[in-house]
Amino acid sequence: MRTERYGIASDDALNPSSSSPSFNMSGLPEEIQTFILSLLSLKEAARTSIVSRNWRTLWTRHPNLSFDGTRTGPSDKDCVRIEGAEFIETVNSVVQQHSGVGLNSFCIRYGLEKNSSDHLDRWIRFATAAKAKIIGINLWSKKYSGRPIKEVYHFPLEALGDQDAPFIQSLFLADVSMEPKSDICGFTKLRSLLLHSVQIIGDFASLLLNCPSLEDLKLITCSGLTDLNIPHQLGKLRHLLLSDMSVQMVDFHVPGLAHFEYTGDVIPIVLHGCSKLEKAAVTFKRDDKALGHAFTAIPSISAVKVLNMHAVMQEHHPVWGSQVHMVTRPTCMFMNLRHLTCEIKIQTDHPNRYSGLLQLASYLEFAPQLETLHLHMFYYTLSDCSWKEEVTGEAISFMRGLDHLKTVYMSGFRGFRAQVELLFGILEKGAAIEHVTLEPQVKLKCARVVNAFILEWKVNEWARRLSERFGKAITVAPPVRGPLLLS
Repeated sequence: MRTERYGIASDDALNPSSSSPSFNMSGLPEEIQTFILSLLSLKEAARTSIVSRNWRTLWTRHPNLSFDGTRTGPSDKDCVRIEGAEFIETVNSVVQQHSGVGLNSFCIRYGLEKNSSDHLDRWIRFATAAKAKIIGINLWSKKYSGRPIKEVYHFPLEALGDQDAPFIQSLFLADVSMEPKSDICGFTKLRSLLLHSVQIIGDFASLLLNCPSLEDLKLITCSGLTDLNIPHQLGKLRHLLLSDMSVQMVDFHVPGLAHFEYTGDVIPIVLHGCSKLEKAAVTFKRDDKALGHAFTAIPSISAVKVLNMHAVMQEHHPVWGSQVHMVTRPTCMFMNLRHLTCEIKIQTDHPNRYSGLLQLASYLEFAPQLETLHLHMFYYTLSDCSWKEEVTGEAISFMRGLDHLKTVYMSGFRGFRAQVELLFGILEKGAAIEHVTLEPQVKLKCARVVNAFILEWKVNEWARRLSERFGKAITVAPPVRGPLLLS
């Protein structure tokens, strides 16, 4: 018997009379065998027990144990996917046979109910006793989403501090509850913490206080917190993501922060000392002034170099020009901002009467070093009537020069008045612009019909007129038929 895929020969094949050359894997040092085994998935590693007698126990030292009982969604390449009732039985069997030696990661992904707590406790004790560096417990299930706290499995944080020395480096929890206490320990080596739909009871600030090595913190749809006020410094934190947290304020001391992402309502957000911020992504929900809030509500991110901003605009009483004068002026300059990407959805029945998009122009002047502007637009409208009259740029005449702007890209450009006026103003102030690309295709998530009937000639006509007016080459990207989504 021979497993050609991995080039592993069975003991029965290893004999001098064999016509083909063979290699005795069992003759390799044990650490080399273990390394080779780590390159296989858990399921493939278990199969080695039928390839070689000497490998029948070696697979029980596989460093990555990952079990997925879901039927849909992505699965880790090392994962064993298991259906329904077999899940608990399979995990118990592997845990009982595994030596616990050299365990790197232990992950569970299945919508287990609270009545499975005994099994979960046993698995977590195994993972902590083996000092797994990575632990992931994802119990999220559509069927049980939004369960009351008494029905959610309580993750025993204290189990991570029961060993003689800290070991956990990455912790991912989903759809569980946790109760951090002030005397919590065992987290001094933790570098990554991801909590999704976790019910947090207790002193979360104390948990972070005991994570001096934390570099990556992601909190998504967690409950139990009124605010995120962390009074002590997280000196090594590089990545911070907050999404749909329903808190009233955010206050962090993060001098080394490089990446920041926020999705949620407009609330006070203070990030002390983040002068090294490289990239930020901001999405404010349920607010007509979301476009301006990205520049005004979080002055702490003014040092950012790359900013991605998402906003939704909705007309109430469209009067041309009035929306532009309602903007809130930023309190600081975005002196380091080099690359700006805006994704803007506009709900209007009168796309040529609504000027809300021009608010963007008033904020561009606060980024004097801007080099690249990507603007993705989606008008929720049945109108395909582009603007036909002349434009003067008067509505945005207050915009300062964009002396460093070199590249402008606009998708969802249909020749509506605000789109044309904005482009006019940018071309007028951007003497250094080298590349302008207009794409009529909507690249934001939308129904297929939105891109089914594009009057490309109207966009080409505006490209020609503005190109002649400013002496700049303007490229119109041909529409691609069919849905196109922005990743």
